[in-house]
Amino acid sequence: MEPSSCYSKRKIKVNLRQIRKNRFIDYKTGGMILRKKIVTVFFIISLILNILLAGVIVKGSIKEGAGDTKLSYAITGYKGNPEEDLINVINNTKREINIAIYNLDNEDIVDAISEVAERGVTVRVIADGENTENEDSKEIFNELAKLNIPIKIDTNEKMHIKLTIADNQTVVTGSFNYTKDSAEDNQEVLLTVENSSLASSMNDTFNELWNSSDLEDW
Repeated sequence: MEPSSCYSKRKIKVNLRQIRKNRFIDYKTGGMILRKKIVTVFFIISLILNILLAGVIVKGSIKEGAGDTKLSYAITGYKGNPEEDLINVINNTKREINIAIYNLDNEDIVDAISEVAERGVTVRVIADGENTENEDSKEIFNELAKLNIPIKIDTNEKMHIKLTIADNQTVVTGSFNYTKDSAEDNQEVLLTVENSSLASSMNDTFNELWNSSDLEDW
């Protein structure tokens, strides 16, 4: 056999291995790309809301938007109480509440979530995988799971969303994590928007994220 012929066959084998490798990578990363797009949508919506909030702060007042939209905000140590506002939304939920949260260790917020679940409200939680690994967080999420609350975690990358959607009507977002540090030590903002169209749209996106293959069941 001529040397050039052997070289060609080795080259073909190498190319075939590379093709199979690329196909595996494409299959493996396809779901991640979809999930990143979904998270990007959440981020953009959150950014828009926070820009709107910044404009409201400059004006020094809150005004009702067009149609049935109502806005309110609270800033830790500056105006209102973000923790109380969030708990109030949770407590007043009648049917369904969807939560995507980076960090959850605030016992008062956990108690509010538990209480609405116990009275029959449908609750779903998406959490960041890394922040569920410490013992305190594990205990909290295990207690929520005992109430038959479905929980999914993101173990692939940081899930940095802070979002609650209540009754397909109210959206709560901002920089406020559901922690005691955010409630007592950090200066955080919580924006509450009552608008059924926005809530419905964000619920659709929450469902896409919830059903993506990159999240793991707790």
